[in-house]
Amino acid sequence: MTTNTNLISTLLITVLLSACGSSSTEKEEAKDAQAIQDNNTQQEATKLVATPINANEKLKGDKMEELKDKLKDESGEWQRGRVQFLNLEGGFYGIITDSGKKILPMNMAKEFAQNGAIVRIKGKVKNVMTIQQWGTPFTITEIELITPGNQANETEM
Repeated sequence: MTTNTNLISTLLITVLLSACGSSSTEKEEAKDAQAIQDNNTQQEATKLVATPINANEKLKGDKMEELKDKLKDESGEWQRGRVQFLNLEGGFYGIITDSGKKILPMNMAKEFAQNGAIVRIKGKVKNVMTIQQWGTPFTITEIELITPGNQANETEM
């Protein structure tokens, strides 16, 4: 009789615990279904609007165009900056101007390749793509060394 009572008690406890677990699972499923329904309602509210584009106008990003215009305006003027060796993508020399712009010189002479050197440069923005993901490509027309820096190693060139 005691074994039957123990067996029935164990069976009753198991049934009650599984019933408690299923009610919490049903509540979670109801919450998930409500969240999915709310999300679908929000997605339905979003509509795409066609914007007419004039084929004669050039598509452009405002900030990018402003930056290019600003750099083109400054290209005829002397700019002062610090030459910096960047050990990225095989290593290269870049110039950071006093205003904080990053210039990627495309034709800097080896005698100016000095890490930390202060230079004055004059040139123009070069509209090319490079493997260096740093700075704006720049063709130097004139360059002056103001303060020398560390000479380049043969491995850096």
